[in-house]
Amino acid sequence: MNTTVKSAQRVVDIFEAVATSPEGVRLSDLARRLSIPKSSAWNLVRTLLGRRYLERTPASRFVLGPRLFDVGVCARTDIRLLTVAKPLMEALVAKTGETVFLGILTPDFEVLQLDKVVSPHVIRYDADLGQPRPAHCTAIGKVLLAHAPAEQLGYYLRTKKRERFTERTITDREALLSELAEVRRSGIAVNIEERVPGASAVGAPIYASSGRAIAGIIVAGPTARIVDRQAEIARLVKETAKLISEALASGMRAAALINGASERERAVGRMRKK
Repeated sequence: MNTTVKSAQRVVDIFEAVATSPEGVRLSDLARRLSIPKSSAWNLVRTLLGRRYLERTPASRFVLGPRLFDVGVCARTDIRLLTVAKPLMEALVAKTGETVFLGILTPDFEVLQLDKVVSPHVIRYDADLGQPRPAHCTAIGKVLLAHAPAEQLGYYLRTKKRERFTERTITDREALLSELAEVRRSGIAVNIEERVPGASAVGAPIYASSGRAIAGIIVAGPTARIVDRQAEIARLVKETAKLISEALASGMRAAALINGASERERAVGRMRKK
């Protein structure tokens, strides 16, 4: 067995050992269970601590860290999220005429776009799925950073470099914190050419039943069209994010939520005519 495979196996062994010990495991115990020197065990544990897959208690025992739970949440949520979101994304494209993306924040604080429905316009914004994107200059990234736990956001700000892509990219720590505070206040993240010149987006968070923001949905397109209808797009993307969140929490089918929302819109329209 080569060194890489052996190291991977030992990491799995560490997770299993820690998971079965509610009070945590000491380094010496891990080394003994893995049949490796204490120094080798520490090298593995140190990496997992740095990535927050493990945490150290005041008693110098190691327990599972928050990053591992985040990965588990993403794995459990993705299939359900995609199933629920797709028809609502299609409805949002029909209303806005612009491309809609659904994405999450990875444990490495990168945006991963899971699905999209492309605009019918000849001139439109499009991007490949599955390619990591920076969080600080994307609407999905800002939405999820804004709603991240304080310790998670603090870790991101301390450890991640914020590259400048355009003259509008926010790289300053205080400026980004101010932007994220506004996202929390409004429930909307706006990206005006912060990563791609000529392209802009408006996004909103999607919540799990626990109340934690687990994904984001955005409407993206040429800057002129997005800015011209920014308030309307913000309202529509926020409504769609809410419907997806409700479907995830209740187990309802997206079609039922779409029909319910359409009926409410028709009722409001009738009231306005009176």
